[in-house]
Amino acid sequence: MQEYIAKDSISKEILNSAKLLQAVEVNALILGENGVGKKSLAKYILPRSEIYEAKNLQKDIADEVLILQNEAIIVDKINEITNIDLFLKWIDENSIRVIAISQTENLNQKIKDIFSINLEIPNLSKREEDTKALINKFSQEASSILDMPLIPQSKLIINISNNTHSLRKSIYFSYLFETIGEHEILMFLEKYISENLSGDNSYKDLSYIFEVPLLKASTKKYKSQVQVAKHLGLNRITLRKKLEIYKDLL
Repeated sequence: MQEYIAKDSISKEILNSAKLLQAVEVNALILGENGVGKKSLAKYILPRSEIYEAKNLQKDIADEVLILQNEAIIVDKINEITNIDLFLKWIDENSIRVIAISQTENLNQKIKDIFSINLEIPNLSKREEDTKALINKFSQEASSILDMPLIPQSKLIINISNNTHSLRKSIYFSYLFETIGEHEILMFLEKYISENLSGDNSYKDLSYIFEVPLLKASTKKYKSQVQVAKHLGLNRITLRKKLEIYKDLL
C-alpha cells in the first residue's frame, strides 16, 4: 500500500491530525472518494492493524469466529454495516478501537456517535502539489516495473477523474503507449469494433471512436474553431455540429 502523500497544506493538516491519532486512542472516521488515500492514511495511523471489510467483519462477528480483545482495527466501508447494534456491542465488550473508512457521510447516527474525530480527504483536483508528487512517484514506478526510461512529464497522460486509481492507470498507459505503433493501435481498434458490431447502423454508432480523439487532439492543438476546421478539412458548420454531438465526450 502506498504512503499517504502530503505536499498540499490541507494534506499536511490531515497528516498532523493523523499523527495525533497515533498517540491518542480514540475512534476516528476517514471520509473521501475512491482513490484519495483513505486506506493509506488509516495504515499511517495504525500501521500494524488489519483492514477489515465491513460486510465480512459483521459476518465474522455474527458467526462468533473473530477473537479480538483490546485491539485497534481498520474498518473499510463502515457504511455497509447493517447490524449496527451487534457491531457496537462487539466493539464495546471487547474494547476495540476503530479507525473507519467511508466514501459517504450518510451514516447511521449510532455509528457516527462512536467517532471522536472525522478526517475528510479532498479529491486530487483540489490537491495540486500532492498530484505532482504522485505523478512523479507513479512515473518512476512504471519506469522501474516496465524497465523503460523515464518519460518526460509533458508526454504523460494525466487522468485524475478517479483520483489515484485513474492517475496510476493513465501513467502506466503513457509508458505502454511509447511501445505501441500504428499497427498495434489499428489492431486494438479492430478488436474493439469486432466485439461491438451490432444492429444496422454500426458505422454511425462506432464512428465516435475515431472522431472523438481526433476532435479532442485538434482542439487542444489548434485552440480556435477556425484553425481546427481548417486543419481537419471541415467547414465550421460541420465542425460545430460534431462538437455538439460529442460534447459529453470532449
